Amino acid sequence: MAKVDADIDRLYDLPLDEFTAARNELAKRLTKEGDAESAERVRGLAKPSVPAWTINQLARRSPEAVRSLLNVGARLRSAQERSLQGERAADELRNAQAEEREVVRKLTQQAGALLRDAGRPATGATLDRVSSTLRAAALAEPGRTLLRDGRLDDEVEVSGFDAFSGIEVPKGRLKGGAAKADDLSERRREKREAERRRRELEKRLRDLSARAESAERDAERARKAADEAESIAAERRREADAAAAELTQEDEKS
Repeated sequence: MAKVDADIDRLYDLPLDEFTAARNELAKRLTKEGDAESAERVRGLAKPSVPAWTINQLARRSPEAVRSLLNVGARLRSAQERSLQGERAADELRNAQAEEREVVRKLTQQAGALLRDAGRPATGATLDRVSSTLRAAALAEPGRTLLRDGRLDDEVEVSGFDAFSGIEVPKGRLKGGAAKADDLSERRREKREAERRRRELEKRLRDLSARAESAERDAERARKAADEAESIAAERRREADAAAAELTQEDEKS
């Protein structure tokens, strides 16, 4: 099992375009070795999206920075939970948010350089998806483990208020009267509404980003086709010029 895990880690370390072929080859090899369970597990691995692949490379190349993000993510979640329960955690929450922004900013900068080194467009939309996934994955499982191990296969969405829906507000904090309970209920409703709007915007961003990446791929293919056509045209022009020169020579001889 440890060997299979090491093989899987190597899959996520590969250039993105090599993932599918290497995964299928590994599954085929495991089948021949008689390890049908592991082969099925490998076949079920999805090719990472571009942002997920980029983050997986960050986990391998900048493990300390990723660990810093995981640490601040844990503190941020703790402060959020305490605030929801009515504890005084505003300073802790602000400090954790500021540190998170800085760590994510640095990782996103590295992600841009990594994409360019890999010959991929480091568009603003792609980098936005990288940063939002970094933030979301660092907050809760299974995103934290996948981020730490560099095995993400897609973006992770912020769970927001739903992540804390199981936390009960201590009854002692509601004895001040129904007004406090109503105020807490209103804050919860506002949080749910804000999260709903955020999810809609994130979905729109993902859709637009996917369309932008598709258009970029189409443009790249068109550029390659145009370059190839221009090369062929130049070669044909050289052949025509050579034929014209040869004809001139024949005319001069005659």
